[in-house]
Amino acid sequence: MCGISGIINFNSSSSNSTSLMSMTNSMIHRGPDNEGYVLINEANAFSFHGSDSIDKNFTHIETSKNLEFNIGLGFRQLKIIDLTNNSHQPMTDFSKNFWIVFNGEIYNYKEIKTELKSLGYTFNSNSDTEVLLKSYIEWSSAALDKLNGMFSFAIFNKAKNELFIARDRLGIKPLHYYQKDNVFLFASTSQAIIDSGIYEKEIDYEGLWENFRFSMAQNSSTCFANIKSLEAGHFMVINTKRNSIEKKQYWEIPVNTQDESLTENQCKSLLEDSLNKSISYRLNADVEVGSFMSGGIDSTTISVLAGKINPNIKTLTLGFNQFEQFNEIKQAKETARKNNLKHVVSTIQASEVIKTIEQVTLSYSEPYHSLSASSVIVNMAKTNKLKVVLNGLGGDELFGGYDMYYKLQFWNNLKKSKTLLNLIPSNFTKIKKAQKLSNYKSVEEFYNHYYSLFNDSEIKKLIPNQEFNTNNCLKTKYNSKNLNFADNFEALSFYNLKSYIGNHQLRSVDSSTMSHSIEGRLPMLDHEFIETAYKIPTKYKTNIKQPKYILRKVAQNHIAPSCLTMAKKGLSLPLENWISRDLKEFVYDNIISLKNRNIFNNNEIDFILKSKNPFKTWQLVSTELWLKLYF
Repeated sequence: MCGISGIINFNSSSSNSTSLMSMTNSMIHRGPDNEGYVLINEANAFSFHGSDSIDKNFTHIETSKNLEFNIGLGFRQLKIIDLTNNSHQPMTDFSKNFWIVFNGEIYNYKEIKTELKSLGYTFNSNSDTEVLLKSYIEWSSAALDKLNGMFSFAIFNKAKNELFIARDRLGIKPLHYYQKDNVFLFASTSQAIIDSGIYEKEIDYEGLWENFRFSMAQNSSTCFANIKSLEAGHFMVINTKRNSIEKKQYWEIPVNTQDESLTENQCKSLLEDSLNKSISYRLNADVEVGSFMSGGIDSTTISVLAGKINPNIKTLTLGFNQFEQFNEIKQAKETARKNNLKHVVSTIQASEVIKTIEQVTLSYSEPYHSLSASSVIVNMAKTNKLKVVLNGLGGDELFGGYDMYYKLQFWNNLKKSKTLLNLIPSNFTKIKKAQKLSNYKSVEEFYNHYYSLFNDSEIKKLIPNQEFNTNNCLKTKYNSKNLNFADNFEALSFYNLKSYIGNHQLRSVDSSTMSHSIEGRLPMLDHEFIETAYKIPTKYKTNIKQPKYILRKVAQNHIAPSCLTMAKKGLSLPLENWISRDLKEFVYDNIISLKNRNIFNNNEIDFILKSKNPFKTWQLVSTELWLKLYF
C-alpha cells in the first residue's frame, strides 16, 4: 500500500526533478516507510533515494536537479509484504529495461509466482511487486486477467518507450492523471498533481456540477479542470515517442450471468466458499491484520470467518458515549463472545470527531455532502498498532441492503399496474411515498431519484452561468454499451458498484485509511466474490420480507441472532444535530465565506439553508472548505 507518482515529458527532456519530489512527498502519509525515485532518459536510468529511504545504496534525489530526463517515477511505501529492502521501489528487472511503481496488493501473487518459476523466472524478493513486474514482462496487458487484488501501478518499458498504467477492477486504489501540451502526470492523489507546480489550478464546473448532483464527481471526472481519474477496470498505454495515449477496459461487472438452476443451498455454499477464499487471501501479510466489526451483518460475518482462519485477529468496534442510537456495540459483543474473538471496543465523545472535521472533509479532495466516521475507527486501528484492517464494504450493494431495493419491488409493480396504488392503505406512509416513483421510466431514473442530492434545475439556480445535463450521466459513463441486465435489481447493484461504491465509499475508505498510514482490505469487493454473487438468482438475494436473504443464510451460522434482527444503522454521525448545535458557528462562518466568493447565487444559498436539509447544508460548507484550501 503506497503512493505512486510520475512525470512524462514527450518532446524534450527536463532538467528539474523538483516537481517529482514535490508530488511524491505530498503522499508521505500513504507511505512513510520508504521513498524512492528513478529518472530515465534515452541513454540511462538513474535510481535515487529520498530522506525517508531505508535503502541508501542510491544517491539522494536532491543531487538530481541538473540531470536531464524524460521519464520520472516516484514512490512512497507502506511496508506490508516483504519488509526487507528487496521490495524497494521503483523496482526493475535484471536488464533494467522495465521499471515499476505499484500501489496496492496482489493477493494471489504466490500462485502466480509459482507459475512464473515454472517458466524460468527467478526472484530476488518475497514481494508481490516483483511478481507483478515479471507477470507484465511475460504476459503484457493479459497479466491483468491473472491478478486478484487492489492496485494501481505504472510500468515503463524502456525498449518500447511505453508507460503502461492500470487500475484494479473495482477502482479500490486511486489513480489520477493530467495531460497538457507535452507533459503527462500521474499520481495516487489529485493533491500530488497539484503539488507538482506544473498544474495550474482551475475548477472543472462539470465535475463540480456532478458533485452537487451525486455528492461526488463521477469517474473519470474530478472537480479539478484537466485532472482525470482512470476508470476502474481500465488500463492506459502512453507511448513517449509517438505522443499517443490509448485507454482500454479489461474487466466489466458480470451482469446477466445468473444461474437459475442453482438451489438455495447451492447458492449458500457457493457464497460462503467464495467469501472464505477472499478473506483468506486478505489475511496474508507480514504485519498484523485486524478487522472492523460493527454489529451489522457484513463486517461481523467477515470478522468471524477471519477469526476462524486466524484466531489471533483483533476485531474492532467503535461507539459513541452520546447518541446511543448509532451504536452497535451490544450486537458486536454478543458475536465476539459467541466466537471467542479478541474484541476491542472503543467509545468516543462526539467532540473528538468535531476536532477533525475540517481534515476529514478535505481528505476527499473535493466537496462531500456528509461526514464519515471512517477516520475515527481507522485511528482506533492505529492505536491498536494495526497496519492492515478488513472492512465489510460491498454487501449492501451486492445483496440489496438499502431501502431503495425494497422500494424497487413496488416500482416494478407500479410499472405494470398503477392501480396498485389504490390498494395501499392511506396510513402506510412509507409505501405511499412510492407513488411518485411511478413517473420514472428507466432504472437509471429510479437510481438517480435516490442518489441525487440536488437535481439539475436546483444546481442551475445555485451556479449561474453554468449548465450541464446530468440526467443521463450515469448511463453514459458506466453503461454506454447498453449491457443487458437480468433484471432491475441487478441494474441497481451494477450502478451502486460503479457510482456509489466507485466514487463515494472507496474514496472514503482510501482517504481515511491512508491518512493514518493504514491499509484497508475489502473481502466483498474481491472480483471473484462479485462474479459468484452475480451468478446467484435475484430471488435468493432479497425479498420483501428479508433483504440480503442469502447473505443472512451464510451469516446466521456464525454471528449473534441480534445482528440479524437489528435495524440497519451503518457507521453514522449525528450531522443534523451538530449543524444546529456544536457546529452552528462553524457552519455560519463558512457560509458567509462562500457567499463572498461571488461564484454562487446567494439567494439560492439562503433558500437551501431555510430548507434545513443537513446534507445540502453540509454540501455548501464542504464546498467552501474545498475552495478555501485549493483556490
